[in-house]
Amino acid sequence: MLPIAAAATVGQKRSDLKLGQFGQTRRATLGFTLVELLVVIAIVGVLIGLLLPAVQAARESARRMSCQNNLKQIGLGMHIFSTAQQERFPPGRVQFALGVDTMSWSGFFLDYLEQAETAATLDAVTDPDVAADSRLYLTEDITEVVNRNAVTTRISSYLCPSVGRQHASRSDGRIVQAGDHHQMACIDYSGNAGVNPNETQFRMPNNAVYEVENGVLLTYSAPGYAEPKSISGGIRFRQITDGLSKTMLVFEASGIGLDGTSPRGVWASGLNANHVGHDDSGPAMINPSAPDDVWLEGPNIPMFSDHPGGVNILMCDGAVHFLNQNAEKSVVCGLASRTAGEVVSIE
Repeated sequence: MLPIAAAATVGQKRSDLKLGQFGQTRRATLGFTLVELLVVIAIVGVLIGLLLPAVQAARESARRMSCQNNLKQIGLGMHIFSTAQQERFPPGRVQFALGVDTMSWSGFFLDYLEQAETAATLDAVTDPDVAADSRLYLTEDITEVVNRNAVTTRISSYLCPSVGRQHASRSDGRIVQAGDHHQMACIDYSGNAGVNPNETQFRMPNNAVYEVENGVLLTYSAPGYAEPKSISGGIRFRQITDGLSKTMLVFEASGIGLDGTSPRGVWASGLNANHVGHDDSGPAMINPSAPDDVWLEGPNIPMFSDHPGGVNILMCDGAVHFLNQNAEKSVVCGLASRTAGEVVSIE
């Protein structure tokens, strides 16, 4: 039999051993092996891969809704304008003085888009080399100093938040190429001047080629169509015999900047009303694979956006729809023309 002191010493050693073993077991339970860590990382990677497309889709859905809201605001502003103009939409463009560039439809109702400080005016200009305020002076070129403050104002309702691709002359909603139009603000929405009358593949229900100026926001570039001299010279509601709910007013044509030296993508420029459809039968009518078929081909262009699967369009009754890029040509032509009698549906 061990003495009491020796027995106590042995008991203490055994207790220490158990504590040591317990401590080692506890540390082993709390730690991770390299294999376990790699498995966790792999699982997290898989989850991120599964969630990322859903997150991106949700973000694009929000951007598309924001774009649709832009068009609704444009439609509301144009309808308030038309009420003041005896049920006339604004002209697609107007040349207010000889030798002066044309001004765009998108500059004629800014006071109804909460842009009163940039509103168009016919007030006389005493010195075009002085920018007294931010109004758009219609009797002067957009390149004149007097219009500088107006034409460099970015209007959020005119810019699609989904724009990713854009012409090299443009960035962040402005013209960045050096020259007369440097820093001018852009627009991602085109006025609908009708179906391209130059391309014989586009046919009316009676199989005839579409007539010139068959849209709503006209370019007045065809013989026999005198360009209006005031903002009161646009198409009347009653001239849209296909119906306001069946006729397109504005469509997406995003990313446009300069076409050579022509400011087709500038919101104040009279060059942002276009016919729907390319002059060549190759490019698709909606979202062609080569953006230059839109950016450098006005005034006859396909519709274009960076929304997957189609474009947003504004109808003459103020409704906004998403038009699938695989829509039949007959449907697109029917929406673009105001008097050809097509029966179309985009629902």
